[in-house]
Amino acid sequence: MATIATEEKRCAVCGKTSVQGFVADAGREGSADLDLRPPPDQRETIAHWVQECPHCGYCGVTLEEPTAGAAEVMASDDYRAIREGSNPELVVRLLCASTLLEHAERWVEAAETALWAAWAADDAGADEAGAQARRRTLDLLGEVRLRGEHYIEDPNAETLVMADIARRAGEFDRAAALLDGLEAVGDPRFTAIVAFQRERLAARDTGRYTVQEASRALA
Repeated sequence: MATIATEEKRCAVCGKTSVQGFVADAGREGSADLDLRPPPDQRETIAHWVQECPHCGYCGVTLEEPTAGAAEVMASDDYRAIREGSNPELVVRLLCASTLLEHAERWVEAAETALWAAWAADDAGADEAGAQARRRTLDLLGEVRLRGEHYIEDPNAETLVMADIARRAGEFDRAAALLDGLEAVGDPRFTAIVAFQRERLAARDTGRYTVQEASRALA
């Protein structure tokens, strides 16, 4: 059972205050999805992972934390297009946060927040928005790797997660290429998940699966 609390926050961009919710506690039981989306008690708190200023539209994990260049980005046509588009409200908020983080060259956080947007789109039944957010996530993770950084410390685990993100986006060739680039791993569960992903790719399946489902499927 999740606990949501509220507190007054002052926006780092416009300086105005608003009441914001945040996750005080959340359960951790259950299996994560193959793209790392957490189990139900945690993932149901997604609406509180990023805060939005109701006065100026600044979005961040906490409104009091400034993001470099935020005011300039928020005045851009690209940012306005996200805010004025047809995506669900939570997806918009998360994409706005991701965009601000990208322009601040906080690549890992930008990628993670884009992935959150994909999960929010899934919840809203917005399939195309989810696919677009996943493609954005992959592009940002590619930038992370080019800079010698990682979203997940283990490169093989990171690649496997990226393959699932690509499959969920319908990017089957991209997913297959990622799987082909994996190094040999002695962990039986890892091997089972790779085999499961290849099976789902062959079936052109963009569905959501948990780590538990994938590791048991070929046992």
